[in-house]
Amino acid sequence: MAKQDKKKWNSRYLRNIGNPTPSDILSKYLSLSPKGRALDIACGNGRNSKFLAQKEFKVDAVDISKVALSQLPDNDTRINIICEDIDTWQIPQNRYQLIINIRFLDRRLFPMIKKGLKPGGILIFESFIDGKKDYCLEKNELLHVFKSFQIVYYEEKENDPSDKFNQSVYMVAIKK
Repeated sequence: MAKQDKKKWNSRYLRNIGNPTPSDILSKYLSLSPKGRALDIACGNGRNSKFLAQKEFKVDAVDISKVALSQLPDNDTRINIICEDIDTWQIPQNRYQLIINIRFLDRRLFPMIKKGLKPGGILIFESFIDGKKDYCLEKNELLHVFKSFQIVYYEEKENDPSDKFNQSVYMVAIKK
């Protein structure tokens, strides 16, 4: 599966390297996070990792695609590039002040995200809702999974009709 995923994502990023600007939810809520170590799960072209590094975070940028990761500067000591299959990669425990999960879903990571954040750490999550697809969340699923966290912001909203996903979900939460 890893070889298939790597090939799929490398091919996708060869066709379109993606949006260069950081996620709106990250830009809006980053100020809540204490400075320190950040994890960018499935970082893609690294747009959010670069933004975090500019804001003085030391970032672990994880993705399976070497093509996508090639957009990150390899000489920036603030960004640790990790080319791994997230289906098997393990989040280190009690390491991060900030974890971002933007437009990616792997439910296997939920317990590791909880353990990977330090107390007072921030989780910023953006994904999709569509109960018919395994890679989409159910309505209110994030609220239930992270109920032990203090929810700062939560929204489920309709997407533009041209979007292949019906709804997006946004959550910002603090680990107690």
